[in-house]
This record gives sequence, C-alpha cells and structure tokens, in this order.
Amino acid sequence: MPHRRYILRLLGALLVITGVGACSGGDCPINNTVQGKMVFYDLQGDPVAYTGVLTVSVVRPQGDSVVLNQKAGASEVLFPLSYMHSTDTLVFAYGDGVDDSLYISHTNIPTLVSVDCGTAMYHTITAVSSTHHWIDTLILKSSEVNYDERENIQVIYR
Repeated sequence: MPHRRYILRLLGALLVITGVGACSGGDCPINNTVQGKMVFYDLQGDPVAYTGVLTVSVVRPQGDSVVLNQKAGASEVLFPLSYMHSTDTLVFAYGDGVDDSLYISHTNIPTLVSVDCGTAMYHTITAVSSTHHWIDTLILKSSEVNYDERENIQVIYR
C-alpha cells in the first residue's frame, strides 16, 4: 500500500510538470513583429539587387520612419503596415535626387495568436501602386501579411 501512494504521488507530480511545460510560451514566434516583404526584380523577372544606395521610409502623419537606411545592394525590404490606417506610403529614395512612392492599401485584422503569446495585428493587402521613376511594375504576390516572411510584393525595376 505505501508503494502505491508513492507511485500515485510520483505520477501526479509528473502530470503537473508536464502540464506546466505544455502551457509555456514555446509556440510564440521568435520575431513577434508583423512585416510585409517586397523583393526586387529586373524586367526579365530575375531577382536583382539595387546597386546604388537606397533608403526606404514609411510616411505617416505622426512622422516618417526609416525601414532601410542607405543600404547599397538591397534586394528586398521588410516593411510595417499601420494598425490605425488602411493605406501606407513608402518612399524609395535612390540617392540620385529621384524618388519613387509606393502606396499600399490594406485591411487590418486583429488576431489572437494564443493565450500565452497575446494578440497581433495581421493585414490583408488589397491594392498596390507606385510612381514610375525607377519602378516599372508592382505585382502583388501574396496579400496576407503575418509572421511568415513570405514575399508579398514584387518590385520590377526598369
């Protein structure tokens, strides 16, 4: 009988330890920032790096935010989308005095990631457009913006 109590207590302790371990935030994303991703291509559809110095800023009423600062050889840009607004403007400053503006329309989707991880704001891109100084075409590759760093927008350069 005493062995039975010992075994029951041991099994109970193991269940508690296993249960506590299962409730830990191990499933939370390491990078908890929701960002979109755009990748640069040439007119033939091949991935390309911009050879000059590129600065990309998000323009918002409360102030601009630089997301890529004077990078040479940039081939992609990760960009945030506004939680409060349904349109964002990104300015591509090429360093030669010519800029392109990229406009992204989107819907905001508050999403419960999990009880441990909390909530996140996911987005669905509904439209993209731009000026055409250096940018030739924009292609919406994937409209869903969440923790996956999938390619959302293809930027085709002249």
